[in-house]
Amino acid sequence: MEGFPFVYREPVRFRDLDAMEHVNNAVFLTYLEEARTAFLRERGLVTRLEDLGMVVARAEIDFRSTVAFGETVDIGVRASRFGTKSFELEYRLESAGRLAAEAKTVCVGFDYETRSTVPVPEAWRKLLSG
Repeated sequence: MEGFPFVYREPVRFRDLDAMEHVNNAVFLTYLEEARTAFLRERGLVTRLEDLGMVVARAEIDFRSTVAFGETVDIGVRASRFGTKSFELEYRLESAGRLAAEAKTVCVGFDYETRSTVPVPEAWRKLLSG
């Protein structure tokens, strides 16, 4: 997928469908989560759940076309912006050769022990950008 260095493939499951026989809008958040986790693992940032030093503070999705049972969703992921304590990931979701959705999440560095936000580690910035 042009412009996206990482692509995750997700098959559409029967449980993903709604009464209109297409993937329910809420399921797209699960697709983003699966792609984000795979992206972080591929970049070497997460090997265990305890490594996940961030939370998702914001998610937005622009739906472009429906996705049906039996299709596969290709989800491109890339880092697009870095702040002191946050970074943004962009997603492009395609299925059967068409654009299904475009999305963005804002992820915030988080210390689960102190329950507070923390700066994004410099190592994360390098690995996410690479």
